[in-house]
Amino acid sequence: MIIDMHTHAGRPRRTGDVDRAVLATMRGGHVGAAVVAAIADIPVIRRDPVTKRLAKVRDPLPGECLAATEGYLDSFAAAGMRIAREPDEIHADDPSLVLAIEGCDFLDGDLDRLNAMEARGVRSVQLVHYLVNETGDIQTEPPVHGGLTPFGAEAVRRMNSLGIIVDVAHCSEDTVKGVVAAASKPILCTHANLREPGVPDGEHPRFISLEYAKMVAGTGGVVGAWLSTLQREKVPGMIRHMFRAIDALGIDHVGIGTDMPAGVAQTEMPDFSRHPELEAALRDRGLSAEDVEKVCSGNWLRVFRAVRGA
Repeated sequence: MIIDMHTHAGRPRRTGDVDRAVLATMRGGHVGAAVVAAIADIPVIRRDPVTKRLAKVRDPLPGECLAATEGYLDSFAAAGMRIAREPDEIHADDPSLVLAIEGCDFLDGDLDRLNAMEARGVRSVQLVHYLVNETGDIQTEPPVHGGLTPFGAEAVRRMNSLGIIVDVAHCSEDTVKGVVAAASKPILCTHANLREPGVPDGEHPRFISLEYAKMVAGTGGVVGAWLSTLQREKVPGMIRHMFRAIDALGIDHVGIGTDMPAGVAQTEMPDFSRHPELEAALRDRGLSAEDVEKVCSGNWLRVFRAVRGA
């Protein structure tokens, strides 16, 4: 069984319904669960025509990011797929969705909104995306806060108490330091690759240092191998980066976070039909069945169980 711990599967755009044909490929792709992320800052980010990277174009209006988040979550709830709220509700033979949010921009200073999101089934929340918000700094913009803010630390503690996974993808390294200090449960970096100096695109601003990755692993957490920026290598490059992470962090701290269908995945992995290639690559390298299961699903499930208190 495969669990993809960061996707926008079936609803990559700002508005619209979930494409059920995409979700229908989960079973054939050996995918037992897809973590589907509502993009909180989607109303105010656009792709720069020169750099081709996403960035803020304006400040959000009060409540705008909350409305966008709720719209995404509503669309996934209406997609006809089972929503898994607890680890034991994930089954290889009955694919499900796990609700997530990308960016705490929806909070607008109100931590009780985390309680509301947990109640509606959200189980993973990423602190930041492409806006420097009230929780901390991001990788793709100059630092504003110097890392995690006091409000961000309170958000981490609230998520730990509620049983929501803290995701540090897109966070600056200083922000991650603050998260590790504040957290009492394992954390995730759902979609990132290790920096690779001297290799084309090997120092992409969204790639992370070994120190960054080790901070995540040090909490008992997991880093997800990522596809969307690999313009040259595509899926074979994601597989290569997956093994780089395994070699650097150990088999217990690596998972799959494709970010499909963003970037390269739009053409290379628009649905779940190629996910078995990731599983096969692990087997072909000679990993044991136990180790294949850890990377494909077990490591993420371990974090989910720890955070939910199971």
